[in-house]
Amino acid sequence: MKASMDRRCQEMKAQLASSFDVVYRSITIEGKHAYLIFLSSLSDPSLLSDLVEGFVITASNGLAITFYPGAVTTVYDRQEALVNMLSGQCLVLLEESEAYYCIETRSYPSRQNGEPSVEKSVRGAHDGFVENIIFNVGLIRRRIRDPQLCVKIAKKGSKTKTDIAYLYLEKLVDVDVLEDFEHRLRDMQECEIINERNLCEALYGKTWNPYPHVRYSERPDICAIHLLQGYVIVLCDNSPSAMILPTTFFEQTKQMEEYTQTTLVALFTRMLRLIGIAFSLYLLPLWIALVVDQNPTMLQLPMHDIRLYEFGFQIIFADVVVEWLRQSLIHTPTVLSGIMSFVAVFVLGDMAVELGAYTKEILIMIALCNIGNLLTPSYELSLANKLFRILIGLCALYFGTSGFCFAVLVHISILLSTKTIKYPYLYPFIPFSWKEFKRIWLGDPIRIHKKL
Repeated sequence: MKASMDRRCQEMKAQLASSFDVVYRSITIEGKHAYLIFLSSLSDPSLLSDLVEGFVITASNGLAITFYPGAVTTVYDRQEALVNMLSGQCLVLLEESEAYYCIETRSYPSRQNGEPSVEKSVRGAHDGFVENIIFNVGLIRRRIRDPQLCVKIAKKGSKTKTDIAYLYLEKLVDVDVLEDFEHRLRDMQECEIINERNLCEALYGKTWNPYPHVRYSERPDICAIHLLQGYVIVLCDNSPSAMILPTTFFEQTKQMEEYTQTTLVALFTRMLRLIGIAFSLYLLPLWIALVVDQNPTMLQLPMHDIRLYEFGFQIIFADVVVEWLRQSLIHTPTVLSGIMSFVAVFVLGDMAVELGAYTKEILIMIALCNIGNLLTPSYELSLANKLFRILIGLCALYFGTSGFCFAVLVHISILLSTKTIKYPYLYPFIPFSWKEFKRIWLGDPIRIHKKL
């Protein structure tokens, strides 16, 4: 029997590349032999010590071999056992058994938990997801202590073998959404999964539509609220954000503040936010159309004789400069972030206006539109809105008011044609649902488990 155990160990070694963190340990106690195979980079030394101690105690006293800390999975397929070992579990081979015993000894490197920088809230919890999927599941379980909370896990990726967990509440979850997700996950083509965006593309395919088809969130309290409303939450290992299925345009304009304020205050802030989002989309293109057509309307906007290409270049250049500043702030090291304020003064200040790079009116409009982008809770939605603002602005620049109206109609048509898993993107406005409309304005998330 020991020869069989040695053979299986050699087969494992043959499949594993030479790596310093792959550890093989042979243990012999009172004539009982065992092999331990684990990754030192992903294993907890204290759990490994408890495992060896349990083996020593039981073997030396003539008892049946007992593993500690006790989380044991028995596997007979060598490939599956190998994947479990590469995930951080300790693999134990015994001479009297042909099974591979996978012991839970994982200890993933992880950063400290903190509030997400993208979804900050004055009130409410100040914790957020990290890159450890087990820790992220625990953050949700801490908030929902219901026996009906179901957590399932799968491994996807031919080489990455990434852990993917999805959570839902039985009897509350939308069955159609759940079945569609499980079917797509089960029949997903073999590909590498690195993060949640990569997983979304693998499940639902790539599209040229810039609007996000799922909602991303790094807040466990947001995910807990949506679980209670029947949504499906998907977590991807090595990623600090969750996918919320399904989603709509108006669902992505909601933030945590709406659940921590009184109804009237929440309604007021939500109305201001939606107005700001509308401004970020249509204010700048509308102004361009009015300037091109020399139509001040009731606003009495100052109109000047303009040179079309110079005017258009100034607007596009100013908007691109703001986008450059945004991206540079993301990638600039903290110790150098103060320099960006000086750079912004030069490229968007009085000096740029005096040199003729753009006018003060252009700077004011660009600032208002980008404030609306920053008001948008969903980072992906704000980027999509910015892209369409530029496209609508180009149409308004070359065709005036008629081009602006046509581009707005095309934009609304794209939103109407966008469907995420089950519901239209503009639900509950199109198709209209009075109950769900009231829920949006009163601060409750959409109850997707109810039929239209």
